[in-house]
Amino acid sequence: MEIPLQTLALLLVVVIVVILTLLYHARALDTRRTFNRRPLPALDALRRGLGVGAETGRAIHLSPGGGTIGARATTAETIAGLLAAERTAAEAALSGAPIIASSGDAVAHLALRGTLRQAYQRAGLGQDYDSANVQLLAQQDPMAYASGVTTLYGRQRLEASQLIGSFGHEVLVAVEVGAQQAVPQVAGATTSTALPLVYLTADGTLIGEEIYAAEAYLARAPEAHARLLTQDALRTVAIAALVVLAIWRIAQPLIGI
Repeated sequence: MEIPLQTLALLLVVVIVVILTLLYHARALDTRRTFNRRPLPALDALRRGLGVGAETGRAIHLSPGGGTIGARATTAETIAGLLAAERTAAEAALSGAPIIASSGDAVAHLALRGTLRQAYQRAGLGQDYDSANVQLLAQQDPMAYASGVTTLYGRQRLEASQLIGSFGHEVLVAVEVGAQQAVPQVAGATTSTALPLVYLTADGTLIGEEIYAAEAYLARAPEAHARLLTQDALRTVAIAALVVLAIWRIAQPLIGI
């Protein structure tokens, strides 16, 4: 039985990803190594909120957006938002800042509850986790979810709001109300419909691929840094492959192939 070329290529990519992840995880565990990363000033407002929230008692709002896990258009962004939420929740648990989380899909909601529970348990404060603080505001209706976030903003005062994940043009409904109520907001998205809106309204904006790197900036965990280094390595490999392919295409007629 002959294995299709596409299947072989996919298996090769999976093997490369696994090998790179293991190598970089081992590198991240080495305390003698240091990592040089460009700064992400967009996260400064969130860090300030984590520091002040423990003193004021005001909650930090976490959101992976209104997307679902399983849909091609929103899965990657939603998972990035969940990872960022987990890292922020772990830091909040250690500092004593309260957390409120929301989502716009039942599957993402269950994943969000699980990741936040795990974050508190890893911090050794599993007893402080309250599932009532993780709210499902809508079901696969981004506009309804954004409206739910505005209701949440109006119901209580927040120290900061993290909106990183799957967002479209409906994000303006939420971030505009947050801006009017002077809630420091850090927003991140990959869609061209959402980015201009959050850039003009939020206090900090993560643009495109920066949402996938956010967890490594928010946490000290070696696995987060390993994922970031793996992403950078894969990006370099992809760019090199594209350049080689382009040169080959140009050279083919010149050398008579």
